[in-house]
Amino acid sequence: MPASKPPRLWPSADLDAAIERVTPDVLSLLANGVSRPEAAIVTALAGRHPKDDIRCTVMRLDVLGQLVEKGGRYTLPAAEAEPS
Repeated sequence: MPASKPPRLWPSADLDAAIERVTPDVLSLLANGVSRPEAAIVTALAGRHPKDDIRCTVMRLDVLGQLVEKGGRYTLPAAEAEPS
């Protein structure tokens, strides 16, 4: 049985820079309120960013709570009502 391929490791600064570049486009894509699966986000942004960068960005934004995943689809979190 062949050995599995080792995971791709990025230096932390390179990963942070990639996520910083891609984040505005992911958030802009989801700003209209339409939920999308990760594959649709990757497809929509593939002409502007490497697919791995998009996937890492979606994962990071989800972990940080800047995206909400439900049923395999991502949206922006609901805006909190301002106190009166």
